[in-house]
Amino acid sequence: MVRITEELLRKRAEHNEGIVSTLEEVSLHQYEIEKIENFDKYCRHIQILLLQNNIVERLENLSKLKQLKYLNVALNNIIKIENLENCESLVKLDLTCNFIEAEYFEESLYNLKKVASIRELYLTGNPCTDWPGWKDLTIAIVDQLTRIEGEDVVPSQRIKAKQNFEQLMESLQLFIEQVRIKKKEEEGKEVSEGAYTRENRRKMYLEMGKEREEKERRENPKKFEENEPSPMFLANGEIRQCNEGKYDFLLNEWDDPEMTVFEMKIPKYLNTSLIDVNINPKWVSVRVKGKLTQLRLTEEIAVEKSTTQRSQTTGVLLIKMPKVTPNLILKKQNERMQKEKAQVKPNVIQATNDEETKTAPAPKQSFKDQKVDFDDIPDLE
Repeated sequence: MVRITEELLRKRAEHNEGIVSTLEEVSLHQYEIEKIENFDKYCRHIQILLLQNNIVERLENLSKLKQLKYLNVALNNIIKIENLENCESLVKLDLTCNFIEAEYFEESLYNLKKVASIRELYLTGNPCTDWPGWKDLTIAIVDQLTRIEGEDVVPSQRIKAKQNFEQLMESLQLFIEQVRIKKKEEEGKEVSEGAYTRENRRKMYLEMGKEREEKERRENPKKFEENEPSPMFLANGEIRQCNEGKYDFLLNEWDDPEMTVFEMKIPKYLNTSLIDVNINPKWVSVRVKGKLTQLRLTEEIAVEKSTTQRSQTTGVLLIKMPKVTPNLILKKQNERMQKEKAQVKPNVIQATNDEETKTAPAPKQSFKDQKVDFDDIPDLE
């Protein structure tokens, strides 16, 4: 049995740079998937979901996919249309070759009617389509549909279906009763291995999946080997300093007397779930996709007060670690430098003012402001 996990979704999100959270389309056909799960947890923005040719038993865990427009679950083991009423953007639903019986047909249609956005439906290959009136009843109940099996629903067809609604319901009940009688007659009879039933189909798909896995194990055994994480300690018990992923990093212990800062450049599209941070009073380590980057610290830090953040735009990982004992020497150096800067600034301002005073031209005096000394005026001859 294959589960829909974050790892599987990331593998199928290569067209989206491996980013699962913004995934809009995903194809998971022929994976022997039995249950729809985890899309609401990892990729709520999904718009196109292709799950054909699996062994899905029921429609479930889709209510939070508000942007889902197209759901393809053809060739599965579904017996009823349900749990889609909250998929408010769903336009197209493909249920070709499932196991929707006539007894669940009416309920399925009324469940689908709750999806106001639905416009296109495919049901060929389901047991309910053995009843000749299935299309007309679908049009009469789910009146927002505009296409069935790839054909447009014309107004006259819709009017006629609504007019014949009561007769269609009577015909359906008669057909259901006939199916029940037939099943009762066949009770106790051995079902052939090649019969197209939910049980046989499930068994066949699980056997096919097992055979495919065994073949892959023979051809590529390394793929199934569990890689042990690289050691964090040396043989003598000391911390191993390394950068296995060759990521750019910066460890700053001297700019701030009270804080040690570690920065690491990680690709922005890499999912944060693949990053494991381990902070110790004497060292810091980060594993990215299993690759270890680890450094010793010269000063002890307070682990419980440390914080870890990651930029959504650049992907840079930032770890701030307060020191247990502030570096007093570094603190005094910083204080002295700040004092020197504070003293230099007023001196520069004073020097600038003095220079301006020296170079400033004498103010011009108006004629009225000038004082005349008559002793300085020469006698006229």
